[in-house]
Amino acid sequence: MDWLLTDGVGILIFWWLVFAGCNVLRGVYCLVRDRRRQRMVRAITARGADPVRAAYLAGDVGDAAEAAVLVLAADRLLRVADDGGLRLASPGRVPREATLAAFIRGVGSAPGVKVYEIPDHPRFEEFLTLLRAREPDIKLVMTTGLSRPLIVAFAALSAFALGLHARLAEAPVPFEENGRPAAWIFWVLIDWMAMTAVALLWPRDGGRRWPELDAHCREQVEHAREAVPRSTRHAVITSKHRPRPAPKTRQAGRRRNSSWADDIDGDSCGGDSCGGCGGE
Repeated sequence: MDWLLTDGVGILIFWWLVFAGCNVLRGVYCLVRDRRRQRMVRAITARGADPVRAAYLAGDVGDAAEAAVLVLAADRLLRVADDGGLRLASPGRVPREATLAAFIRGVGSAPGVKVYEIPDHPRFEEFLTLLRAREPDIKLVMTTGLSRPLIVAFAALSAFALGLHARLAEAPVPFEENGRPAAWIFWVLIDWMAMTAVALLWPRDGGRRWPELDAHCREQVEHAREAVPRSTRHAVITSKHRPRPAPKTRQAGRRRNSSWADDIDGDSCGGDSCGGCGGE
């Protein structure tokens, strides 16, 4: 044990063991934390998610609103205008599913609404509440957490601690007994780069956590898009994006140019200095 704490090679091995233990502990924590969520993901993919739920899991509220429009348009409950405005096609019909029924009520009270307006529209508050209530847990963990930043930080801390340990123990330079103590700087840098490379093998922060669920959700949304005519699909996708404001025209600049041209014309052709266009 003393060899691990006093010898140069032993100190390298000791801090690599500490770093490896940190990686193992983080991995075990992630496995235990996500065990129930993994069962939930497998249940969703096995049972199948409806297009609205799939769009919300794979994207956001705007994607779920788009999927709801596609499903209701395919069932002939909604009419989609060329500009993307929504209106009821059968005012007396209401779907059985609670989220879609709330969407229909929202369109009925806000005719002409477009997809990009739905996430912030007060008439669709019931739809948004029901949509978020369906996925209270799994939606919050659709992306990876802080594993990579934590391990990268611990790699830097381990490398610093390695150098400090070697300095306090006055350990010989690894594989070079008569080496100068300053050579430890190179070993610290080498270990820091190697540990950082290992840390980068962890999923990046904000990456998608469940690729199989993402693939299933994208497939369900594509089925919903294929169920409506191309014109309807184009109108819905177009109305999902907020239109850009028209650029301001430079009226003032054109007026200045026009005035400048009038002055030139007046001075050169109509002024007394040159006698006008017929002057000598």
